[in-house]
Amino acid sequence: MEKAIEPWGVNVPFTIIALTYWALGSSTLFFDPSDHPYLMMIGAYSLYEGMFLRLFFPARKYLPLHLTSLVLMSVPLYPFQALSSTFLFLTELLGIRDVRSYGSKFPLNLLVLSSPIVSSLVWFLFPFTGYNTLVTGLLLYLLGVNVGIFSATMGLKAKFGIWQLPVFLLSFLSFLPKLLVFILVGYYVWLWVGTRKVRMELTPLLTLICSLSVTASSLILGQGIHAFALGVMTPMFYSCITYSTSRYNYGRTTPIPVLLAVSYFLRFLNLEVSGILFVVVTLYFLLLIRHNMTITTLKLGMSAKYLRG
Repeated sequence: MEKAIEPWGVNVPFTIIALTYWALGSSTLFFDPSDHPYLMMIGAYSLYEGMFLRLFFPARKYLPLHLTSLVLMSVPLYPFQALSSTFLFLTELLGIRDVRSYGSKFPLNLLVLSSPIVSSLVWFLFPFTGYNTLVTGLLLYLLGVNVGIFSATMGLKAKFGIWQLPVFLLSFLSFLPKLLVFILVGYYVWLWVGTRKVRMELTPLLTLICSLSVTASSLILGQGIHAFALGVMTPMFYSCITYSTSRYNYGRTTPIPVLLAVSYFLRFLNLEVSGILFVVVTLYFLLLIRHNMTITTLKLGMSAKYLRG
């Protein structure tokens, strides 16, 4: 019993913070657009930290560290986000130590496990290097966690440990938005290597196609950060969160990457309509994971639907 892990719904408050900052960031477009990217990035990193902790280190024994990361991420001032990521890294170190002490093992996902320390670094650097640098921490996590999603849904060969090194190195080119599409091409080719039989499942296939379409289009249209946000980050977040928390609704995420891609293209025609579409997609996503945003989930770390059977 001493080694039993008692989880709690650590992702729930982080998700609430993420949605709050995305709402604030969207509203700044009507008042002071200069704050928009900072607030939206806080939202994105809040979502990332919550899901990272839920998937790997959700135990109540880390609650003080969880709450410290949450509070620090919630303060919209530099360097609080960098400090939040630093505490996330500390949680990871303690968690890995505990896993080893229990005699347990899990696949060494270099991309995911490197994301906290890289996130801390890029947040410390971002006042000097700009917002593009912040893409790297998110991208490492997204590419890493989606190794499992693409493997489970399409049969692509999952690769861990040293085999992830090429993608790890490639991800650091993301500070140049125009290279994002080439990073994704390299990632998808890397996933295909060693795969014997591919299952053409529509939902992950659309995520793949739309991410390439949007990032490739940004080479001509521009707005590389928004291409990442709407073509890569948000669809991958929404699909992997739904898969990991509400798998019974994963098939219903099919329209999400398509609608988010449309939202990107609409930015060049009507920014308001583009924003409304993003809100609609987000509300739809929340509908899909609604059983994981309850008091029960907060207490026990599980979907209320699973607990009811």
